[in-house]
Amino acid sequence: MVLVRTYVIPHGDEVISLPNPESRLMNRAISKVTKNDPSETLLIISPHSLSLPNGLPVINTKYVSGMYKIGKITIKGEYETDRELNSRLVEKSKHFVRTNFVASDGKLSTFPVDFGTLIPLKFFGKKKISMLGQWRTSRRSELISLGKKMFEAVSDSERKISVVFSADQAHTHSKSGPYGYDSRAKLYDKMMVKALESNRFEKIIALNDVFINGAKPDSYWNLLMFHGFATCGGLLPKFHYYYLQEYYGMLLATAE
Repeated sequence: MVLVRTYVIPHGDEVISLPNPESRLMNRAISKVTKNDPSETLLIISPHSLSLPNGLPVINTKYVSGMYKIGKITIKGEYETDRELNSRLVEKSKHFVRTNFVASDGKLSTFPVDFGTLIPLKFFGKKKISMLGQWRTSRRSELISLGKKMFEAVSDSERKISVVFSADQAHTHSKSGPYGYDSRAKLYDKMMVKALESNRFEKIIALNDVFINGAKPDSYWNLLMFHGFATCGGLLPKFHYYYLQEYYGMLLATAE
């Protein structure tokens, strides 16, 4: 296999609508790291796709397709699923759960693409997609192990693959936001940036559920998998850019 690139990419509307200088900087930073990505398949895990109580959904319809409106901008996408990579994932662990929708083949075999997937995909050319949901389990070691199993599945493939961990950070930075204010939001985001800069995730792994629920990130579970993926592959995280968009944080990183 050729693992082409590994990304942590935010999915806030503002990286597309560009309402302020910080969002424009984030857009340019994402565009720079994703430029000319030569992968044939994108393996993407989103916190806004299908969720299951007992594992991580692997969307195995023939196609995935969706549309998302951001103000006057409409993002559309239709992609063929890389079912070979999906099969390799499912073989690696019982916690990778193969899922289907409407039909097993043909045009009706199409699963809706969420905005947490569509927005990062806007920065890439047309490719096959292996689309995963999120498993919000408290079993940290299991999530790290799944990240390692993900790397093994990618390693077994003969295709050129890039991996995208779609994630936004804490959502309780502001009283005017939809989730209110919690002082743990600022601390959570600082800890995540530091973990990526230093490649030290011990404090992140040790966070308890009360702290996480106060900060309200959607990144936590995906970034534990990112840690397992990078560790298994001997990859070093590289932090690129962070900014606070009103009530929630957005962060860009890669693993090299």
